[in-house]
This record gives sequence, C-alpha cells and structure tokens, in this order.
Amino acid sequence: MKKIVIVILLLVSIGGTYSYPNLSSTLNIATGFSAKNLCSGHFISGFDTDAIATEALHPIDSSFQYLSYEVDENKQEVQTSIAGFFVRKAVYRPGTGCTLLVAGEDTLSPGVTPLEPALAPTTEPWPRGLGEISGQKAGVDYARLNSAIDQAFSEPEQSGKRNVKAISIVHQGNLIAERYANGVDKQTPLLSWSMAKSITNLHVGLLVKAGKLNLFDAAEVPLWQDSQDPRSKITLDQLLRMSSGLEFNETYGINTDVSSMLSTKGDTAAFASNKPLAFAPDSHWSYSSGTSNIIAGIIKRAVGGNFQDYYEFNQQQLLQPLGINSAIFETDASNTFVGSSYFYATARDWAKLGQLMLQNGSWNNQQLLPENWVEYSTTPTKTHPLNEYGAQFWLNAQPLIADAPRTWPSVPEDTYYMGGYQGQYVIVVPSKELVIVRLGFTHPGTDRGIEALISGSIDALPL
Repeated sequence: MKKIVIVILLLVSIGGTYSYPNLSSTLNIATGFSAKNLCSGHFISGFDTDAIATEALHPIDSSFQYLSYEVDENKQEVQTSIAGFFVRKAVYRPGTGCTLLVAGEDTLSPGVTPLEPALAPTTEPWPRGLGEISGQKAGVDYARLNSAIDQAFSEPEQSGKRNVKAISIVHQGNLIAERYANGVDKQTPLLSWSMAKSITNLHVGLLVKAGKLNLFDAAEVPLWQDSQDPRSKITLDQLLRMSSGLEFNETYGINTDVSSMLSTKGDTAAFASNKPLAFAPDSHWSYSSGTSNIIAGIIKRAVGGNFQDYYEFNQQQLLQPLGINSAIFETDASNTFVGSSYFYATARDWAKLGQLMLQNGSWNNQQLLPENWVEYSTTPTKTHPLNEYGAQFWLNAQPLIADAPRTWPSVPEDTYYMGGYQGQYVIVVPSKELVIVRLGFTHPGTDRGIEALISGSIDALPL
C-alpha cells in the first residue's frame, strides 16, 4: 500500500492525469535519467550520490525526491526505482564511463580496452602538466580578476543556486586563474551536457581533414538512403547547423523527445534518425540534441563502426595530442557516443579544448583540424535570425533582426562558446586571446552571471 501511495503522490506532484502507458514512460524517464547521472557523477567525478541528488537532480523536478537508489561499489553500477517499480540501471565501464541500460535489460555488451593516459600528472604548468599556477602574469589586475571570480561563485538569489564547481581562465596561452568548489579540484572531471556537441564538431573536423567526411555531401545515415526519402537530401553541414528540418522536441520536460532519447533509448542516433521532416532541409533552425547524436552515429561509421576503433579515434586523434587524460566520452547502450550530452573532463582540460579553437585548430605546431575549421564552425547559420549559432558552437554575433540584442552586449562580438545545461561553458574571446571555463550544477532559471564573469575578466587584462 505504501508503494502505491508514493506513486499516486508522484503523479500528483508532476501535475497531470496520465494513462498508465504515459505514466510508465514518465517514471522510466525519471529513474533512467537519475541512474545515469548518479552513476557518472559518482564513478567519474567522485561525488557523493546524495550530494548529486540534492544539488543536480532535485532542482530539476520535484519528482526526483521520490527516487530511491542503490550503489554497488564493487560492480560499479547504480540502480534506481520509485517505490520498487520502474527499475533502471547504469553501469560504469573503464574508458567510456557510465552507460544507461534499456529498461528490463541487465547487462551490456563488452566495453573497450582503455589506452594508457596521454600524459602522466607532472609538476609542469598548464597545459603540459598539473603544476600549480606559478606567480602572476605581468599586467593582469588580479584584484579585478579575483573580484570577477568571486562574483561568479556568489549566490545572489534565494530562489535558486549557481552551484559553481570550477572556473579556469587562460590568457595568451597561460593559465592565469582557477578556483574550485569544496570537493572539486584540478583533477575532477565534470559533465559537459550540451558542450559535448562542440566535441562532436571537433570529431567531424578531424574526419573532414582526413578526407573521410564531406560537409556538403548527403549525410551517411542508413535509414535515409532511399532516394525517394526527402531526408536523403540532408547534408552533414545542415545537421551541424541544426538546419536539417527534422522533427525533434528539445523541451526539457516530461515525455519530450530529448528526455525520452537520453533516458529510455538504447540507440540515441537511431531514435533521432527515425524522426520525419517537419520543415524542408536548410529552411528552418531548430536546436536538437537528436541531431548531434545522428552525427555521432555518422562519425562511428566513418571510423569503421568498431567500438574499440571508435574509442581510440577520440583518444588518439583529439585527446592525446592535447595531453588530455581526464576526458571520458560516454556511450548509449549501442556503444555510440552520446554526442549531444555526455562528455566529462577537468576544467583544465576543457580549457585546452577552448585553447585549441583559439589557436585555429593547431596544437604544438601540429594542425589537427582543417585550417578553416574554426572559421566554418563560428560562421553564423543563415537560418538562425539572431545569428546565435554556428556549427555546434554558440555565438555572440550581431543579430540580423533590427534592435535585437546580442547574447552578451558588453562582451566582444567575436566571442563564441560551448554551452551546456546547468551552466556549463567554455568561452573563447579571440580578440582578447582569452578562454574561460565555467562549470556547475546551476538551478534552472537562476542567473548564471556569465556576462559579468567575461567582462570582469577582460577588464582585468593588460590594455
């Protein structure tokens, strides 16, 4: 009886009357979402599961308070349920983090053989090692810089928390400041959410440079190969720019496409690929995590489709050249990277990825990305009237619509960034040779203080 009462209370708390199939779907999403994020937050970031639930889950929706979970430290897995029903499980695998199992399934296919870390921890300074910041960079006003960081970590609102976990600031290739919340340090990998889309962009760039993908060819998606299928004309460029025309509901709510895809589907790329066209290709801009997962499937096939080869491509072609050894790109149950959402790295390693973009895709005198890739990625997409989006990167460009403000009016127009749910940012300001990383568990609707952090950091730089 107690279990039934809890389920009824949950139904009331999520505000509506549902048939059993809808209720079942809703609660499977809730338990699946929580299993995945508790598993990753605990086994990758090292957070206490109660802290993850309180800081990251409960603020999203009140229904999460009804969840119960069990952590198996030996098997490295987390199981969630609501009153013993709607059981879901996520399992940690070395090298690729936590994967959410499809409801009713108990095991995953074999994982990968992890490669040795790209660079062992050293006392050398960033970006080569894990050494502390040595001294102060000439000309930087550290009083202003620290004030900007203080403001970013502050909690000015009673209704919601910023919960900033890490900030790293790089100027002219030098790490000039960093700060961490309690329980977080320079070796704590933190979640990307949609910043993963920008990593998916980098993967495409690597394959374009290698001649394995062409941006303007029809996308290599198995379901779209019939010439009579209007989706067969969608290009990789249109997918990268969120202009494919595919139907997809990105609303972060109950039973929407994005929630269902991330929390109930074993093959996220297939789920998104099955969507019909809602608009003609290249006629309409619509943000879609499903689109990024379709691209992840294209990338996997382009490197041969083998899970180990796919994993090694990410490691050997992107992470190892940058000396990144903290990063984990997680997969769905089909062993395809969840290119929309699940990439973990330390703040310092996120800064390397921003610095790679600032350096036009070059690292240690090696051109990793095509020479025009950063320009391509940060060119405004023609179907977005506000000029806020490039190719899996957000922009601070001047809108096409008269009198519409830029995203951050006080920040240089050439600024672009990786952005993710709950306040994840890697911000690049080319005109100031500046990279800012800001990571956290920010509550929905809370002012993140990002523009003040950027402008305050710029004010602290030498003239």
